[in-house]
Parts: sequence; C-alpha cells; structure tokens
Amino acid sequence: MGTLSASLLGAANALDTYQYALSITQNNIGNASTPGYAKQEAVLQARPFDPAEGLAGGVSPGPTVNSRDLLAERGVWQQAAAQGDASARNAALATVQNALPVSDGSGIPAALTAFFNAASAWSASPNDGSARQAVMDSAGSLVASFQTTAAAVANASRNTDQSIHDTVDQINRLTTQLANLNAGVQNGGQHDAGLQAQIYSALETLAGLVDITVLPQQDGTMSVSLTGGAPLVIGNDSYALSAGAAAAPANPPIDTAAPPHTVIRGADGSDITSQIKSGTLHGLLQVRNVTIPGLTGDASQPGALNELAQTFAGRVNEIVQAGVATAPGLFVTDPAHPTSAAAKLALDPAMSASLLPATDQNGVSNGVPLALAALASPQQDADKLDSVSYMQFYGDTTAHVGGQLNQAQSDQDLSGQLVAQARSLRQTESGVSLDEEAMHVLQFQQAYQAVAKLVSTLDNLTQVVINMMQ
Repeated sequence: MGTLSASLLGAANALDTYQYALSITQNNIGNASTPGYAKQEAVLQARPFDPAEGLAGGVSPGPTVNSRDLLAERGVWQQAAAQGDASARNAALATVQNALPVSDGSGIPAALTAFFNAASAWSASPNDGSARQAVMDSAGSLVASFQTTAAAVANASRNTDQSIHDTVDQINRLTTQLANLNAGVQNGGQHDAGLQAQIYSALETLAGLVDITVLPQQDGTMSVSLTGGAPLVIGNDSYALSAGAAAAPANPPIDTAAPPHTVIRGADGSDITSQIKSGTLHGLLQVRNVTIPGLTGDASQPGALNELAQTFAGRVNEIVQAGVATAPGLFVTDPAHPTSAAAKLALDPAMSASLLPATDQNGVSNGVPLALAALASPQQDADKLDSVSYMQFYGDTTAHVGGQLNQAQSDQDLSGQLVAQARSLRQTESGVSLDEEAMHVLQFQQAYQAVAKLVSTLDNLTQVVINMMQ
C-alpha cells in the first residue's frame, strides 16, 4: 500500500511538472512577437528513486532558464545607435540642404547671375539710366536672396534644436521607465519574463537615441550609463539629461552676438556633450554644432554664407567707390557682427541709380560695370574668395553639405542592414521558434497524458487493494 501511495504521489508531482512545462511553452508562444521577450526554457529534474526508502522517483520542476544572450543584445544596441545617428543626420541635413538652392533659377546662384548680367548690360550702355536701375534692382534681389537663405538655415537650426530637446525628453522618459522597472525587479520580479521583456525593449529604444553601457547587477536590475560614463539609471533612480546653450567661450569670440552651440548637461549640470558618441542625439548635435555653424558661424568662425556676403559686398563697394571716391557703396554690412553678414546684408540707402558711377579711376567710361561683370569669371585674386569665384565658392559650400548628406544616407542604409543582422542573430540565440515550441507542446501533452493514465491505473489498483482489505 505504501508503494502504491508513493507511486501515486510521484505521478501527481509529474502531472504538476508537465503542467508547469506546458505553461512556459504556452507563454513563449503567446509572447513570440513581444518586443524584448526572450525564450524561457523549462528545466525538469529527476526525483530520487529508492524503493527501500519509499522514494518512487519521477520528475519535478527545476528553475526556469532564460535564454537571453547579453552579447547578442549588446550587438543590437550598438547597431541601433549607429542607425539612429545616421538617420538623424540624414533628416537634419536634408533640411539644411533644402535651405541652400543650387540651381541657376533660384536662390543666391540665380541672384548672382542676374547681378552679373545686369552689370554686363550696363557696360554696353554706361549712360543709360534704366541699365543703372537694373543693376540696383538686381543688387536688391541679391540682398533678399542672402537674407532668405540665411533665414532658412537659421530655421533649420531651430528645428534641429527642437529635435535635440525632444530626443532628450524621450531619453529621460525611458530612463525613468527603466528605473521603475528596476524597482519592480527589486520587489520580487527578478525572474518575471514579462518584466524583463519591458526592460530590454526599453533598453533597445534607448540605445537608438544615445549610445549606452548596460551593466546587469546581482539583484537583477540594470545600471545604465552613457558610453562616456555619465549615469542614466542606477537601481530605481534615474538621472535626467538636459539640453541648452553652451556657456560663453573662454577666448574672446569673433562676434559677441554669435549663436552658441547646443550642449547636453548631466543631472549635476556638467557639460557631457563630448561623452555622446552615437545615436540620434549625437547625429543631431553634429548637424547643429558642426554643419550649421560652418554656414552661419559661431564664436570661432563667420560661416561660409556670411563670408561670401561680406567679401562680395566689400569687393563691389571697392569697385564702385574706386570710380568716385565720394560715392556711397552699393551694399551695407556690419563688420562688428560677421556672423550676421548674410542675414543683415542691405543696400546702402545713400546709393541710387543716378549716383551709381560708370567711369573708373582710370577714366574708362564703362570701367565700373565692366569690373562688376568680371566678378562672374574673375582673373585676379582680389575678385576671388578662397582662390575661386564667388559662384564657385557658393557651389563648394553647398557641395560640402551635399557630401555630408550622401554619407549620412549611405550610413543609414548600411546601419539598417547591420541592425537587421544583429537582430537576426539575437533571434537565433534567444528568440521564440514557433515550430520548436509546437514540438514541446506535443511532447509535454503526450507525457501529461501518459502520467494521467498512470494515475488512473494506480488509483484503480489502490481501490482494488482497499476492497481486498475490506
């Protein structure tokens, strides 16, 4: 009777064990497409078998094994950061490029061409008042083109700044979420597969925004920091980032009104911009603090657009005033603020078509318009900027932005392929295979049914023994 009871108890334990294994398999199937979920595996342990001691053997549930591969996870995070970086640069640079028309029919190139053509027409009729007025009108259009282009780049800068702030806010929401999930782990959820799935899903999203280092702790929580070291999450505490304007430079700026860079500060207020190496935030910072200042200037440089506006306006004024020393210039600039030369370029209000001189200092009756028209294809260094024509300088400037955009697009395509490969590898290591789980379901169901039959048989035998004893 004792042996039958032990056998019956062992069979009952086996039923519980296979039910446990089936529940894990069903959980895997139900979460096959859940972001961050890793396959769980049921470990079955043999029970001691010693009839002399009343140990009938059987099977019992062991610990649930998590198949998550941290190395594969880190591979995904690294590629997600690269993809976020490239995608952010691609989007922001496209906006900048759109602010720089390059075709002959629009923007600064068209306005320069119109000015040179008007000067050439004036040289053919130096005393024609309408030809002089056409030069004045084309100069006004050129001023408007510089102002419009500078405003468009400034708008792209503001949009990029807004994207930086939005990205920082998203990072802070994710780190707060991770801190709360860590608290759930500390409160007994260390082996909760659903909780772990939320943690790793949040980590992957965070990695796309900024490059991170993740260190699993003994209590099951995740400590997260920037690759450069600044903490983001420790235990159930999160450390918020903030975006803002850079502090005034140590060295005197070239322009006291120069737009500052955008920097990222840690929870303690320190500038941690240099610690950000990849991710969406890094890509946006590169465009905001490197590409755009190259066009519109910062504390250390006037920017290509301003340099073009200042140099061209200065050279035109030299040519005009060489004709009549007392004549006003054609353009007005503010040398004290070189970073706003394009945005604030204007016609000299003292100049008019009637005052525009045609005769140069050598007495050539159409010398001034000829010199202005010659700026289109300069032969002397005084008429060039960085050894090229003004038109070529603008073309080189836009080509530089276009080259960065092409590189960002290539990087985005490549990183997209690499992140797909990294996710595929992770899926191989820890993803749920529905075919494999279906096999497990059949195996555990068959085992469960077999044990159930054994329980029924043992129950019948027990009843027979009881009847015999009565």
